[in-house]
This record gives sequence, C-alpha cells and structure tokens, in this order.
Amino acid sequence: MTRVRVLPVMYACQGCEAHGQAARETAERLERAGRVEAAWIGTPGLELKAARYPIIALDACVDSCALRWLECRGVRVDQHHVLSLA
Repeated sequence: MTRVRVLPVMYACQGCEAHGQAARETAERLERAGRVEAAWIGTPGLELKAARYPIIALDACVDSCALRWLECRGVRVDQHHVLSLA
C-alpha cells in the first residue's frame, strides 16, 4: 500500500515594497523541499484546502496580511509565522 504524506498548505503574503517577495520566496523554497504546498493570497480552492489540510500563514512583516486574509474568509489557521528580515 502506498502512503501519501499530507502536506500543510502554506499561504504566503504577496509582498510589499518594504519587504519584497520574502514570504513568497520562502514558501516556494519550502515547497521545492517537499515540506509544504505553497499557495498565495487569492488562490482558488481555499475552502477545499482549509477543510482537508493544515493551514499555515506566512507573512513577511507584522502587518500579517496573509493571516488577516485567511481569517476574513473564515479559515482557521493552524500556524502563523512572521519572517525576521534582520
């Protein structure tokens, strides 16, 4: 029997002028490493993914755009991370 490992879905913020694409690039690296399924704010199928997989919000700053976007849509976020760009 083949076992399938369920990957969490990481929704990353799109980036802003101050922080660039840091969260998006981090999510892409984690996806290439096989750790998460990367998704972006506005990706279709949110309801299906939120019902079936752990959801992680990844933001590049304390404004927490990804977290707020998910919460505004009634999605329970299992983990929230803010990058430290020091």
